[in-house]
Amino acid sequence: MAPRKKTTLSKEEIAKKKSEQAKRRLEKIKNDPVLLAEYKEKERLKYLKKKEKGQRKCVKDMTPREHRKARKNWVAYSSDYRKKQKIQENTDKYANQNTPPSSEDEIIPEVPLLNKEREAEARRRSIVQRKKRNSMLKRKDLLIANLKKKLASEQQKNRRLKQRMIKKKKAVTPKSKILEMAEDPNQKAELIKKRYLAKLFRSKF
Repeated sequence: MAPRKKTTLSKEEIAKKKSEQAKRRLEKIKNDPVLLAEYKEKERLKYLKKKEKGQRKCVKDMTPREHRKARKNWVAYSSDYRKKQKIQENTDKYANQNTPPSSEDEIIPEVPLLNKEREAEARRRSIVQRKKRNSMLKRKDLLIANLKKKLASEQQKNRRLKQRMIKKKKAVTPKSKILEMAEDPNQKAELIKKRYLAKLFRSKF
C-alpha cells in the first residue's frame, strides 16, 4: 500500500489554522476565571515592560509624526475589524435562516455557574501579582531617589571646590605680592632696592 501524501497547506490556510487555534485557546481562557486572571496579569506586565523600553507610548508622549502613524494604523485596524464583523453577521444570519427549527425534545445544555472557590483563587492570584508589581516599582523608585541624592551631593562638593579655588585666586596678601614680584625679573631689582632702603632706615632709627 502506497503511503499517503501529506497535503501541503498554503500560507493563507496555515494562517487561518493558527488563528482558529488562538481563538480556541482564548475562548478556553475566558471560560476559566483563574486562567483569565493570569492572562490579564501577564498582558499587563507585558505592557509595562514595553512601556519602560519605549515600545509603547501614550498619546501625550508621542511626536506629531508618531501620532499620525498610530492614527493611520488604528483607522486601518478598525476598518478591517468592521469588515470581519459584517462578514460574521451575514454568515450567522444566513445560517439561522437556512437551519431547520430544533425539536422540542432537544436538550439545550446549561451554562455551568462559576465556582466561588475558583473566583476566590483568581482574585487571590491577581492580588499577589499586583503586590509583586508594586513592590518592584517601589524598589525602582527608591533606587532612583538614592542615585539622585548621591548626584546632588557630588554636585554640591564640586561647587564648593570651585568656590575655594576662586577665593584662592582672588586672595592677594603682602606676602603673595612680594612673591609675585620676586618671580618677575623686571621687578626683582626694584624689590631688592626697597628691602635695602628698609634695612637702612631701620638701622638709623
